[in-house]
Amino acid sequence: MGDPAPLIIASREHPEEGVSILVLDGTLNSKSTALLEERMRDLTDRGRLKVVVDCAGLVHLSSDGMGIFLSHLIKIRKQGGDIKFCNMRDDVRSVLSVLGLGKLLVVKETEGDAVAEFAQSSVREKPKENEKLRVSSSEERGVAILSLFGFVDRHTIELLDNSLSRLLEEGKARIVIDCAELTYISSNGMGVFISYVSKARSMGGDIRLCNMRDIARTVITMLGLHRLFEVFDSRAAAVDSYS
Repeated sequence: MGDPAPLIIASREHPEEGVSILVLDGTLNSKSTALLEERMRDLTDRGRLKVVVDCAGLVHLSSDGMGIFLSHLIKIRKQGGDIKFCNMRDDVRSVLSVLGLGKLLVVKETEGDAVAEFAQSSVREKPKENEKLRVSSSEERGVAILSLFGFVDRHTIELLDNSLSRLLEEGKARIVIDCAELTYISSNGMGVFISYVSKARSMGGDIRLCNMRDIARTVITMLGLHRLFEVFDSRAAAVDSYS
């Protein structure tokens, strides 16, 4: 068996929709991730946040290659953009299923479908700065619930920090974070949970997460925090876990 085909990346702009097209040809593995990283960094540095990746010529996709896309996907979605894929072969698409990324990524049949998806999503309003994060608190069976709405990033972590600090000062150490309406969380945001989880556990409680969207789950996995925090599919299951 010969050496895998080298990765070639061609790029062009889609002027009508402001979308950048990356056309991949060959093998995307650990040896070729540097080239992909270079191209993705060039796009984001130029403010090109709407990216369609044409995978018609992509014969192999490794987890390392997918990791490059994921690292940029989180940053790009935070800024209102996205990375969408098209013309993906079945064997390449199966990699997404193995990695559990089927629901996180947008995969369309054709380039036209992917571009049209951007046109539809562009009508959604970007939240104003003061509407980026809202925290609602409640209590169920002796468990404190913090429901998060919007974005948790370096600009909004103070609100989350204050909410957790207040609960622990009141002696409420059994905490569930409901992420059903959490659209994004940065590594800085996860850092807030890390800074308080030890104190909560020292008080006989914990910080447990529920209803996490795929993008938030990806952040946790990429940071290796899935071993530190328990994540439940529903609020009821998270509350029950304290029984």
